[in-house]
Amino acid sequence: MGNRNGVAFSLVSLALTFLLFASQSNAQQTVDPAIKVSPYCVKAIDKPFCTKIVKVADTWQEAITEVLSKAIMQTKMAEPIMANLLITLPSTTDAKLKDDIGSGCRKSYNDALQTLKEVEESLKTGDKTKSANTKISAAMTRLDDCEDEFKKIPMPTEFATFYEGSKKLLSTCLAVERTRPDLV
Repeated sequence: MGNRNGVAFSLVSLALTFLLFASQSNAQQTVDPAIKVSPYCVKAIDKPFCTKIVKVADTWQEAITEVLSKAIMQTKMAEPIMANLLITLPSTTDAKLKDDIGSGCRKSYNDALQTLKEVEESLKTGDKTKSANTKISAAMTRLDDCEDEFKKIPMPTEFATFYEGSKKLLSTCLAVERTRPDLV
């Protein structure tokens, strides 16, 4: 019964992730020029997406906290999604390869999550060492390590959507971090 609940949670999480990024993709294609881009999103690749994430932020601290908390939440969803991913890989996939993919991606997402939590703590105390940018970049690299696990078989579409959504949030974190007042 616990496994069934985990799979159901995975599917719901995946559906929410897909809807968030699918709607953002559509919104990006039909950008309304009247929509003002947040000053914290001027360096973002997808400015409308970034602006939607940080829309209520009045300060840089609020903007980075908002986008970072969304990235942490997304990264936390990796565990149940990974469990579902391993079940949905083709039955012809070698068991060792499945284990390697599962453990490699789990480690990548866990490491990324730990790094993002370090950034969160550092920002609460003012990030005196100005390490947030480096650490967010490191978290992105950890996600790339997960992608590397799929060299022998294609990444399933559902997981690819989740992976791309995770990368998009981290890219947005970097963009907001680069507008930090004491760095500009």
